[in-house]
Amino acid sequence: MAEVTVDAQAARAIGKGAMIVFRKGVVRVEGDVKPGDVVEVYTRGGKFLGKGFVNPNSNIMIRLVTTNRDTVVNRGLFRERIRRANEYRKKVLGYNKAYRMVYGEADYLPGLIVDRFNEIASLQISSVGMEKFKLDLAEAIMEVEPEIETVFEKNTGRSRRREGLPEIERVLLGKEKYRTIIKEGKARFIVDMRGQKTGFFLDQRENRIALEKYVRPGMRVLDVFTYTGGFAIHAAVAGADEVVSVDKSPWAINMVKENARLNGVEERMKYVVGSAFPVMEEMIKRGEKFDVVILDPPAFVQHEKDLKRGLRAYFNVNYAGLQLVKEGGILVTASCSQHVDMGAFKDMVIAAAAKAGKFLRLLEPYRTQAPDHPILMASKDTEYLKALFLYVEDMK
Repeated sequence: MAEVTVDAQAARAIGKGAMIVFRKGVVRVEGDVKPGDVVEVYTRGGKFLGKGFVNPNSNIMIRLVTTNRDTVVNRGLFRERIRRANEYRKKVLGYNKAYRMVYGEADYLPGLIVDRFNEIASLQISSVGMEKFKLDLAEAIMEVEPEIETVFEKNTGRSRRREGLPEIERVLLGKEKYRTIIKEGKARFIVDMRGQKTGFFLDQRENRIALEKYVRPGMRVLDVFTYTGGFAIHAAVAGADEVVSVDKSPWAINMVKENARLNGVEERMKYVVGSAFPVMEEMIKRGEKFDVVILDPPAFVQHEKDLKRGLRAYFNVNYAGLQLVKEGGILVTASCSQHVDMGAFKDMVIAAAAKAGKFLRLLEPYRTQAPDHPILMASKDTEYLKALFLYVEDMK
């Protein structure tokens, strides 16, 4: 087995529980290595740190699988870890039919994400090493949770391309099934495997449910970057008189319409197909106001080098959103960029409020991703979602 030596900073991070090593942290590679091979990782002094998948072509060069020298990296190890991850969601967190079953490094399964939607599991792999076990993983998922009849391979996106892996969408194992209906709080949603990411954004679940207690009959609600209507449908189900959903994707807006019909709220919904910034600017020009404005954009910061530009984009969208909130209204704003921490996100929102002439009160504790997307305390990469519920007042 080939050996990789890492620098002191990477070694300290691994010692604290980090599961990935970036290329800049690798000092030396001994032996011939190919993408996806298992290697042993050592300090400069020769201390064993762990075993993991290596990809010399990726910025994330090593994804640790174990820190135990005696552990064998094979199908059996992954099956047991999938079983433990699933048991944690069901027995500790109390999830049942719709939840993130596996969340990569946070479940010691680097490069693997599995979302469960009733009888369908959506599998996403972003590691060359894990890709070699793809069919084994699908079989393990169905063995661990026998109610799952379909494993859908949702292998698309930047992470695949960065690893040099092909993009594939198909039923990998089981029945040819693409759709199901899940329940979330008072709402129900159609999950379609042919949508974005793993089919449905489960990470905002608790935040969407939390929105319900702030929506009253008579309210007007704006949901920007609505995708399939997560926040919008919750607002309508909670009693809002009018909910406006904005998304640039016609496919996504059609899904919002289907979800509205499913929940019997179509008469109170309005839809806008268009890019967020020009749509919001036009609303501001018309003098439109809303009781609740929800901003849940895609990740504006994909890399650390993009932080300044991405924060400017977040500033612009929040500045626009704040101008659309009524006096005494509510802003729900979020970021899924892992390179933007809560402190930077909060500072950005404060700056946007100052420019808009608004005071903000925090309605809810700082919110993050749903607990089935566990945050590994030693791994900053597992903590990415930030959400703020804010009461908005005019400066006087």
